[in-house]
Amino acid sequence: MQFIKIVLVGIGQIFLQENGLSGLIIFIAMFFSHWTLAVGCLLGSIIGTVIAIIRHYPENEIKQGLYGFNAALAFMCTMFTFGLNGTSPLIFFLGAMNSTVATLTMREFTKRNRIAYTFPFVLTCWIFCWGVAQIGLFGLSQTTPNLVDHTATLDSINQPFYAWAEVNFGSSLITGLLLFIAIVISSPIAAIWGMTATIISPFIAACLFKIEPNQLANGIYSFSAILIACAFAGNRLRDFMYVVIGIILAIFVQFTIAQTGLATYTIGFIISAWFVLWFKNKIERSKLSSKTFTHLFNPK
Repeated sequence: MQFIKIVLVGIGQIFLQENGLSGLIIFIAMFFSHWTLAVGCLLGSIIGTVIAIIRHYPENEIKQGLYGFNAALAFMCTMFTFGLNGTSPLIFFLGAMNSTVATLTMREFTKRNRIAYTFPFVLTCWIFCWGVAQIGLFGLSQTTPNLVDHTATLDSINQPFYAWAEVNFGSSLITGLLLFIAIVISSPIAAIWGMTATIISPFIAACLFKIEPNQLANGIYSFSAILIACAFAGNRLRDFMYVVIGIILAIFVQFTIAQTGLATYTIGFIISAWFVLWFKNKIERSKLSSKTFTHLFNPK
């Protein structure tokens, strides 16, 4: 029973939530996008947790689910890239390998006391998903994602739950709704900030770059914003500034990487979160008062 709880907590950590019930709902939610995503989500977290236990990683880190979420994302990414139009033992083997590599990479961060966020998953899948698809290794080719067909930016506001689904490669309104509920159960404030992020991020993206409305409506430029909101949500004015800065930077990074043809995954969230975390530490250590902090952004 303890093992199952840890596996589910690992899934919950995809949204930075140490909550097994949230993880269970996230797992169930993925069935409404594609059954292979749900299976990949669960198998990935199981593989990451088992590896951590076998290799005697710190027990407290294992219980926190730190070795489940990158592995789950890596397996889901494999299914999204190669398995939506059919599966084979080779695809599941590749998913297991990706989960393993992501877990080992995660450990390299934790033993150095570095915050990895979802970078182990991104690095692994750049090599073994995007890279494999580009060269057609083993005869594998990328499947065509079944994105929701919208034609106006306004749809990204009317149906913000698609952005939630995109965090886990999903494309279902029900998936997004359940993912939102999963976060509400664990952290209502993170859910509120995450929903706010889905509303403001399309406008920021549209103002900064000429992005196709369909991409905005499908949440392509909003899912990293959700993760930023989950990471830095709080009750203070400065928390709002951290989230806004993070969202702007995440959109800029994602757009820049996308121009190279490289799969973006959650790299926008990762780089912006690393920067905001550094910036936040500088602010917190300086012990600035709220009045002084506000003055930084309103010098007049």
